[in-house]
Amino acid sequence: MTYPRNHQTLFGEITLVVVVAIWGISFVFTKNALQAVGPFAYNTIRMTLGAATLAVLIGRDWRRINRSYTWPALVTGIVLFLSYATQSYGQQFTTASKAGFLTGTSVIYVPLFSTLLLRRVPGWTTVAGVILAFIGLYLLSFAGGLGDLMLTPGDIWVAVSGVGWAFYIITLSNYSPRVDVMAYAALHVLVSALLSGVCWLLFEPLVVPVNSSAFWIGVISTGFFIIGLGTSVQTWVTRMISPTRVALIAALEPVFAAGAAWWVGETITLRIISGGVFIVAGMVVAELRHTLKWGR
Repeated sequence: MTYPRNHQTLFGEITLVVVVAIWGISFVFTKNALQAVGPFAYNTIRMTLGAATLAVLIGRDWRRINRSYTWPALVTGIVLFLSYATQSYGQQFTTASKAGFLTGTSVIYVPLFSTLLLRRVPGWTTVAGVILAFIGLYLLSFAGGLGDLMLTPGDIWVAVSGVGWAFYIITLSNYSPRVDVMAYAALHVLVSALLSGVCWLLFEPLVVPVNSSAFWIGVISTGFFIIGLGTSVQTWVTRMISPTRVALIAALEPVFAAGAAWWVGETITLRIISGGVFIVAGMVVAELRHTLKWGR
């Protein structure tokens, strides 16, 4: 698939940068909201709001939906559910800044999984990017020295969600050119909301902290702006640019997350900054193969 460069593509990339900034800042809101409610309850409510937002944006275009949407919506919805579930669970036990950086490692997996699916051997730039990201992950996630390989609580779950977000970008890139963007976005978010709802029923108390301002700030900011508007933008952009380029833009997310965390009082240590620098460096190096045609 070719991705022509034009004014619409540039506008899409700029719009995605704005969305990524909101994603990064929202890590603080989600961290606070998860102190008042469980991850499945939180995901169910905000995803339902996101699906409702997308449904309103679709309007009368619902009539275009047919059986061809079934498989794309199910596959993408399951991937989205797993990504949010592991991320939200882990965010309860780590800081917003670290969660942002660990989630951002998805950009490393995107070119790896893409080349694997295309049966191509990764270039040296991809390998170098993975090594840099691994160093960054170690600096961010391991509390002790080289001899202490105990992960801090929550870090492993957020790191696993990075793999899920990589698959999410790939599935969006695969299915979005075949279907109506808004309908596809609404359907797969709805699937994710339903799966989260089932887990809420099974594993968490059926309680909504209606008096918690942190809960409502998290739900509205992530449900409406990120899952609702943000998902539609991301799905639309994946029709115009490569999955790896989408992932590189998403690499800005941990930068905004760390900035927001520092603003609200989280301690940003030299070790966290160093880990973040290594991860972002790995993201950029992994992208060089695709932008400058290196490492082939």
